[in-house]
Amino acid sequence: MARRMTEPLTEREAQIMDVVWRLGEATADQVRAEVPGSPHDSTVRTLLRVLESKGFVAHEARGKAYVYRATIARRKAQGQAVRSILTRFFGGSAEDLVLRLIEDEQLSPERLEELRRSAAATTTTTRGKRKKGGA
Repeated sequence: MARRMTEPLTEREAQIMDVVWRLGEATADQVRAEVPGSPHDSTVRTLLRVLESKGFVAHEARGKAYVYRATIARRKAQGQAVRSILTRFFGGSAEDLVLRLIEDEQLSPERLEELRRSAAATTTTTRGKRKKGGA
């Protein structure tokens, strides 16, 4: 039975996805060579099958090798992960997450202000593109 793509990635699955996203497509041997910690070959192959069952990768047989490619963009996976964290740990509150990052000194007030300005500029640019496109 296929798992839902909304299931969060484990740390090792995320490392494997990072390799696949960076390379565009990769065999299990290429993934194993790029993943930190020198995982065993069977571990990488098993995790690629798990990622395929979750809907994150698909494979194509090329000779004796399977070549894997991502079926989801990194940005979309990041969005799903953030939504999962917000729901599971912060009651859906982005404000609580940001406050936690500030409290844990992961995000300084100065950096937060820079991000606010950047987000405002992105929102303005995005709105301008929508108007030009007629949407």
